[in-house]
Amino acid sequence: MLLGRCLGKTIVGVIGALAVGLLASATLVATTQSAQALPIFARQTAQPCGNCHTDVLGLTPFGRRFKLGGYTLGGGPFRKTLFPIPPSGKVFPTVDDFRSVLVPGVAAAKDATAELRSYAAQTAGQDNAGPQNNGKKTTTAPQQAINNAFAAVQQADEEKGWYPPLAVMLISGYTHTQAADPNWQPGVNHWKANDNVGLAQASLFGGGAMSDNVGVFAQLTYGFPAIDAAKGTWGWDNVDLRYASTFQVAGTDVLFGITAHNNPTVQDVWNTAPAWTHPYFTTQLGFTGPATSTVIDGQYGQRVGGLGTYLFINDMLYLEATGYKTLGVAAATRLGADPLGSLGQIAGIAPYGRIALEQRFGDHNLMVGGFASRFEIAPWSVAGVPVPLDLTGAIAASPYAITNKYTDIGVDTQYQYRGDNFWVILKGAYIREQQRYDAGYVGASTPANLSDSLNTLRLSSTVAIGGDNRVVATGQYFRTWGSPDAGLYGPTLTDPNWGIVPDTTGFMAELAYLPFGTSRAPYWPWFNARLGAQYFYYTKYNGDTLTQHNKNTFILYSTILF
Repeated sequence: MLLGRCLGKTIVGVIGALAVGLLASATLVATTQSAQALPIFARQTAQPCGNCHTDVLGLTPFGRRFKLGGYTLGGGPFRKTLFPIPPSGKVFPTVDDFRSVLVPGVAAAKDATAELRSYAAQTAGQDNAGPQNNGKKTTTAPQQAINNAFAAVQQADEEKGWYPPLAVMLISGYTHTQAADPNWQPGVNHWKANDNVGLAQASLFGGGAMSDNVGVFAQLTYGFPAIDAAKGTWGWDNVDLRYASTFQVAGTDVLFGITAHNNPTVQDVWNTAPAWTHPYFTTQLGFTGPATSTVIDGQYGQRVGGLGTYLFINDMLYLEATGYKTLGVAAATRLGADPLGSLGQIAGIAPYGRIALEQRFGDHNLMVGGFASRFEIAPWSVAGVPVPLDLTGAIAASPYAITNKYTDIGVDTQYQYRGDNFWVILKGAYIREQQRYDAGYVGASTPANLSDSLNTLRLSSTVAIGGDNRVVATGQYFRTWGSPDAGLYGPTLTDPNWGIVPDTTGFMAELAYLPFGTSRAPYWPWFNARLGAQYFYYTKYNGDTLTQHNKNTFILYSTILF
């Protein structure tokens, strides 16, 4: 009933919001060189979005391997790097390491292809006579055959065009909460107390292959104001720079990688990790999940630098070790990441480890895994007095000998089934965080307990039907609960019914439509879109069981990528 009333009285505004996003994207496509506004990975690989994604951010097994491989797979109609690189990845290949030069999608000359096949047959001890050589054996020395064929292939790659690896995303929508947001204040910004229509986010993406072994995913975002913010902010968003290579150990294939990134778990390839779980898109308004989260679940996004290594063994076993360090105050400020939005400065290096076992059984794919991290954090206040900061990043009297400790241990699983024209995905993730407040303060709050615990649970199911014109339905159950602590939780002026526990329980339902999926639909790969409707329903919010339904939130949104 509530949903029907929302739709009935706001349909004009909703259509207007979606039309604004569509018109903006159409205008840019029509008035700029289309080469400068392409979804970067579709262009680089010549793969339709549906081959890598079950949904816009949900990865298929192929999509996971593309990311683990460092975003370097080519095969598209354009050269994947600014300067041509040898398809083998080496400037001067030799007889011993040069078995297959041709990369799928490279349009080499026919005689070059014949030379390479002839060489491959020679080194394999096979007769190289064949239809490609008119039934005659070649007499060209192997190294000369390599040189000749390499020159032809390289020339073919040089003739392919290169375009800047950039893409743009716009998110606009309509947000309705069951009761007006208590944080709204008149005159702070352009938002109303409820029923808001407008842009939520604008992002510029850059990335793709930098060489055969190095690739990057980078995002710069302008976030429009929140309900209580005076203005929006520019800042760097998720960044993931990778090196990847392969080798064998005792006949077993091993993929080795190095990742440098700025958000814990953004490097992960399963959609159970905190950085990539549902909801994929929302507006910045309303209530779209629990208000309290573990440290690994977004507390230090864009406020840290992380460096890690990983192995993917026999296409089954994934192992990763990563360390995180908070950015300096000056660096974080310049990058648009408010350093005071975190719990404090990380003392030393925060370790993170990940293990996952993925197994395929025909059309079935199952992953079972776990992860762990430990953060020792010097809070932004000492004995209740804020720590002085300056733009050099210096922290006066920072008590690194007295830190708060947060130990996060998580387990997760994901099951995917690919049918003839549909996907079924089941996901679950549980995180338990042990907290010890040796420093005595968390921001401006004084914990009542020396030790607390915090738990989060997410369970979701998704059905994606269709190739192009894909319809995606998702249901999620989420729950956060933890130790009672009157010093950290409790009533506020705007929410007098909050309890002294961080307990939140709710459900999310989403229906999305993706017009371009598994084939080269109109404007592919120049344009993509996602239209969706979400509803968040709460049975408890921060311990409140009296007015928790006031937080129920309905969102209509459009996501435009070009």
